[in-house]
Parts: sequence; C-alpha cells; structure tokens
Amino acid sequence: MTNVELPTAEASLALVGHLRERSPEFGALVDELADAAVALRHVGLTQWQMGRLGSSIEALLAALSLQPQSSDMWRDLASVYNASANIDAADSAIRRSLLLDPQSAQSWLILAGICDRRHDPAAAEAAYRRTIALDATIAAAHFGLGLLHFKQKAFEKAQHALSIAADRDPENGLVQACLGHVLFIRSDFEGSAQAFDAAARLGPLDPESKRKRARALTFQAMIEGSVAQALLNYPTLADGDPEDMTLIIRDAFSVLSASGHLEAAAELGRIRLAEQPDDPVRRYLLDAVSGTAVTAAPADYIESYFDRFAPQFDERLVKALHYIGPTVLFDRVRQHRTRFSCILDLGCGTGLAAEALSSGGPVLIGVDLSSGMLAEAEKKGRYTQLVKSEIVEFLTRSEARFDLIFAADVLIYFGDLSPLLAAAARSLVSGGLLALTLEIGKDADFTLLPSGRFAHTPDYLARLAASDFMVLDLIKDDIRLEAGVPTRGLYAVLQRH
Repeated sequence: MTNVELPTAEASLALVGHLRERSPEFGALVDELADAAVALRHVGLTQWQMGRLGSSIEALLAALSLQPQSSDMWRDLASVYNASANIDAADSAIRRSLLLDPQSAQSWLILAGICDRRHDPAAAEAAYRRTIALDATIAAAHFGLGLLHFKQKAFEKAQHALSIAADRDPENGLVQACLGHVLFIRSDFEGSAQAFDAAARLGPLDPESKRKRARALTFQAMIEGSVAQALLNYPTLADGDPEDMTLIIRDAFSVLSASGHLEAAAELGRIRLAEQPDDPVRRYLLDAVSGTAVTAAPADYIESYFDRFAPQFDERLVKALHYIGPTVLFDRVRQHRTRFSCILDLGCGTGLAAEALSSGGPVLIGVDLSSGMLAEAEKKGRYTQLVKSEIVEFLTRSEARFDLIFAADVLIYFGDLSPLLAAAARSLVSGGLLALTLEIGKDADFTLLPSGRFAHTPDYLARLAASDFMVLDLIKDDIRLEAGVPTRGLYAVLQRH
C-alpha cells in the first residue's frame, strides 16, 4: 500500500495565493467560504467532474495539507485516485478516511470497490457487508456484493444480493440485467425473463442479455407446454438475431435435464436422437433422463463423449463448473501419506490431478478410455505412462501393483461398484490407498442421474469396501456446480487390508 504524501501547508497556501492572483473568482470563493481548504476541495471536485484528474488530485492534496483531519476529503481523494487507476494510493487514502471516521458507509463502499479491483475478494466482501450494516439502503453495496458472489460462482448468494439491489434501485437497468443472468443460471427462467424485461424498459438490452431473454422465454415455454411449439416460437423471441437451432436444442436439453425438468428434456432428447440415431452420447443421455435402468455408462458413450469434450474440458469443468474434486481429494490423501512408489491415476482425463500426483512419487501412470483426453494429458508432461483402456479391464489384466490408486470423478460412471472395487483391491499392495469421489445419492444403493452420472449412498460404499479395505477418511463436500447449484460429493480414502 502506498502512503499518500501531502504537500506542506506553506506550499498549499502559496497555491491559494497563486490562484487568487490568477482567478478573481477563486478569491471570491475563498472569501465566501472563509476557508482555503474548503475552497481547494471545491476546486478539486470541480476538476474531477471535468475529467481533469491530475489537477483534481493536486487541489485535494493541497486542501488536505491544510485540513488533514477531514475524512470527507480523504474519501474524495481516494475516489479520484481510484478513477485514475492509482489503486495503491486510493487504498491508502480511503483507509486514512476510515481511521478518522469508521462509521462512514460511503467510505466502506469505496474500500470494497478498491479491494475488488485489487483481486482481494475476502476483503471486498467484508467491506461491502460493513457498508450494508451501516446503511442497508445503499443499493450499490448490494449490487457490488452480488457481482462479487457472481464471479465466485456463488449464484444463490448473488441472486439474494442482486434482488435486494433491484428493490433498492428499481430504475437501474444494469442491476436488472445482471439479476436476469443469475436467475437464468439458477434455472428460474420465468424470473430471468421478467428481470430482462424490467431492464429493457429502462434502456436497450446488450446482445448477450437479449439472447438470454429469448432462451429464458423458450425454456420456460418448454417446461409449461409443447417443446415443438416453443422451438417454432424461438426465432420471433430472438428478435431478428436467433442462435443456431441445433445449439438451442442441445443447450435446452442439458439445462432442463440438470434442473430436473425431465419430461421436457426427454422430448428434446428424442428430437436429438432422431437427428442422429447412431450417436451413443445422445442415446445414453436420453436413457438417463427417461429413467432407463442401467448399471454403468456404456463404453461407447464414455469414449465418444469425452473425445468430443477433451479440448474444452479443463476450461469448462474447472472455470465454468467450478470443479474442485481432484484438489480436495488429494488434500485428503496427504492427511494420511505423502510419498508413494507407484501411483495410478484411474480415469485420468486431461490430467487435472497430474501436477499434484506427480509430486507424490516417481511413477505416475494414467489410464483413460478416451484418446482425446489422453492427448490432452500428454501435454501436461507429468505422466510416466499413459494407457488407453477401460479401467476395470486395465485393473484386471495389469500385473503392476500400486500403493495409491486415485479415482476422482470416475466411479460416477458406474452404478454397480463391486467389480471396480474388487479389481482395485487386486491391484493395490497391502496398505495401499484407494482415493475416490462419488456423488451422493439418497435411497437406492445407486441411482442414474439425468446428467448421465451415477449417485451412490455412503452406506453402499461402506458395505462393498468392508471386505478388502479400511476406511481412513470419509467426508462430504462440494464437487462441482450443476445448474448453478453446488453438487455434494463424497470424498473417501480407503486402505487395503
């Protein structure tokens, strides 16, 4: 943080004298206000309004040298520094203001914005909340907090804060548009369209908001009535800028599946499968939303789906869906052991866990069914060996023995886990660890979800593991986002008897 240095009082008074000589109006202003510091502040604020940030800062610094205990002038200076992108100086000035007046809601609001620009979300959130505690009517504080939560992908919190901001400042079209985007992510399509309509009444929507509004109205119509009719109406709702219909159908299927609107999703799935009846991805995902009984995802689905997904996998899963499975799971492993002689990354994908796992031992083998994913994993340069294989088949035929098998986001493609756990036990040395993640189910041992993944109950895992493993670690935590909502998962570390 940069400390803001003030000119000497003598220099500031000299400036006042110079301004008096050059500008009779300034002299009259000083006489009228009977205070040189206040007059200089007035000049500083006027220069700011005119866009002359350098002159504004000079005048405010001079004013503060004459009246350094003015919290308001320190706040003004912070605002001008912030506008000039001198974030360090802005931070220093606003903290000086808060030392003089810690009860100023406006100063806390400015600090929140500065912390946000400094990429310090914890400090920004604390400052926004302090602002609201001091004055809950400040819509900008709720808006800033909502945007902060949005960037953190905490969409429920973002919706709450933005809804308050919209209530406090109903004539702010930007707030309404941001609320529309959050509601869309949270699958409240009716509310999303209403928020976009409120924004449109206050000014023209940006192109992305117009597209989201058309999608929201179309998806809501699919939920309420005929999918076919909703698709026919979509070009009109898109107002002359329709997206490709294939893209709309694909995304509608994905979003409605994830948000639990399975009847509409199944109708979309049938449309998609009719277009490409031999597509294993479309066939399996239709089975998933239709409730077809299966015990594992078919190999042709796994291979085809992830081959297509591989180039965008890291970007989509980590950034868009906030996937944290490998990080949390490896942290749990390190609670029990840090060094291994031979590690197997089961279903390694693009190698999201490779950097962490390679730090744990000299040999790291990755196995995956998708050639596309293995090609991406190869780019990481962390694996001793990469093998294309179905994972149970690999474990069954391989003569290698491992002291850590790492299976993040892999068992979710198996309903019946008994063959996989038995094969893993065979491939582990005595005392070796099996680290895995599952999505948590409720009633049946395993359930096929509309996403095409399986959920399992903790009791089911414990029963299957009992014969070959001891449970070292079992925690519940978030794994990823699904329709804007965190998906709860089970993180387990098992030790081979």
